[in-house]
Amino acid sequence: MRKTFGKLGKRSVARLTIELDAGLVLPERTARCTLENVSRTGCRLRTTEPPRIGATILVKVERIEALGSVSWVKGERCGVAFEEPLETRSLERIRWIIDNDRNHQNNSLAHAAAIWR
Repeated sequence: MRKTFGKLGKRSVARLTIELDAGLVLPERTARCTLENVSRTGCRLRTTEPPRIGATILVKVERIEALGSVSWVKGERCGVAFEEPLETRSLERIRWIIDNDRNHQNNSLAHAAAIWR
């Protein structure tokens, strides 16, 4: 399924609406999460135990990492404002992962198999 950048709404930067496995790192713990949308300036995450507002976290998607702070929390979702804007190539990589899910899975399996050899 092809994803597109959505409407701006109240935002100054369009966001890519997605659903992608990710991770978050806090000083006291790491957790799995789902990246629900992303832009150059921030993202929305869904996780069973969202960090508190104001927490500094590292969001990880594959080799892409972005440091930011939690700006809001509602239920299992939280918004993260990145300290530095994401590079265009990072957004392009995330979009490629979404648009090429089957190829991405095959590449990941081949990489994992090569490590175990």
